[in-house]
Amino acid sequence: MQLTLPKIGRGIGNRDENRSLLSAIWNNALRHRMLLAIIFVIGVKLVNTVATGFDLSMRLAYLLLILIAVSWVWSRVGAVNMKASVNRPTGPFSVGDTLSERIVIQNSNGAPKAWVEVEDKTTLPDVQFREVTSFGLMVTFKRVNMEAPLTQRGEYDLGPLVIRASDPFNLFPRDIEFEGIDKVLVYPRVLPIPDIASSRVLLADGHSRRHRMHLLSTDVASVREYADGDPIGRIHWLTTARTGELMVKQFDQGSAGEMWVIFDQHIDAQAGSGKDSTDEYGATIAASIVDKYTRVFTEVGYVGYGSNQLVVMPEHTASHRENILRHIAASRPTGNVPIMEALAILDRELFVSSTVVVITAADEGPWIEALGVLQRRGIQVICIVLDRESFGGETNESVIPRLSISGVTTYRVYNGDDISDALGTTADADATAARISALYSGTSQCETSEGQRGRDHGNPAEIAATSRES
Repeated sequence: MQLTLPKIGRGIGNRDENRSLLSAIWNNALRHRMLLAIIFVIGVKLVNTVATGFDLSMRLAYLLLILIAVSWVWSRVGAVNMKASVNRPTGPFSVGDTLSERIVIQNSNGAPKAWVEVEDKTTLPDVQFREVTSFGLMVTFKRVNMEAPLTQRGEYDLGPLVIRASDPFNLFPRDIEFEGIDKVLVYPRVLPIPDIASSRVLLADGHSRRHRMHLLSTDVASVREYADGDPIGRIHWLTTARTGELMVKQFDQGSAGEMWVIFDQHIDAQAGSGKDSTDEYGATIAASIVDKYTRVFTEVGYVGYGSNQLVVMPEHTASHRENILRHIAASRPTGNVPIMEALAILDRELFVSSTVVVITAADEGPWIEALGVLQRRGIQVICIVLDRESFGGETNESVIPRLSISGVTTYRVYNGDDISDALGTTADADATAARISALYSGTSQCETSEGQRGRDHGNPAEIAATSRES
């Protein structure tokens, strides 16, 4: 057999190929190190025989060659008669669940095997489905049960199933692949969280905000700027003439509360990795809020710009909830849309008595001023800040006082916190309790900082435009 090596070039691509080839050769050598050691001994014995004429060295070399031949035949025959199947669960799964598999291995010829390694390969983090077993004489079946906890949401692969068997001396290990690859989607954990917004979103009397619909009715709730796809029949000509811009009517569906959840997955607003990351904590919070309020028939909308993008109008149906949770499960924190732009996009959908919940680990920026503007317009704004420093990133501590000055209800979540407990007390209440504790202990040092309140006019879209210009 002839091995063709790639030509070594000067380009980066060629260097990468050369490294990959050398890595493959090295891994293959490690796997067959026992065989290479025997071949080396045979070579030494042959040289010794030629140099000294010592007959025993030649006999030992022949014996080792016979051992290699027998081991090769044993390994090949044993591999041909190995079969396996796996029973994988179909889900659905959530973080905290246990994933269990049952693998059946068949040894058709009944020949003994000192060891057989079975592995169902997977991309699940912190999960390894691997076990070593053996077959005695005339044992033809083995059942292997394996399970592992699911610690992180996402979309992962299960498979292929690999059986590794060898001869008694492990000179010729063989990998045999069975089954295919299955996809598994792990949903974020849904926690029983405190009620952070019901005082507004569950109002159902005549004072609550009228719900906007694109369906025709007899009552016009408001007008907004024309968007592509709006029917000509919905243009409000009087307002259009007064403003000089096309304006369309939005119609009333009666009284109902409405909540918008914005989950910030911008790549620059992240810290930590794996299950101990701002993204994983944020996903748990977002999923818990969506689940809680849709189950009490609050209409919840969602805005998320990560590796997958999703903007959905408020609903409370089970399919709507499933759609949002599926997006949160699959979307990774690699988005390029900052939270300020997300607020600007959402601005025209917000009316008095709406509730906006923002989940972010972002640092200071114009988005704080934008939230203050929404608050002063009568929109309930709740911001859940993930403490980036506790996740190993740069601090975003200064965000908390600025949000408080803007009148935004703020919660802070640290790495390691019980999320349900963290959402039970606002950041202002935590700060007040800390100051009182410091006063009683005699170690209080009063530090005050002044901030300027945001403008009482404007909207997130205007603030976003000003930010981009600056």
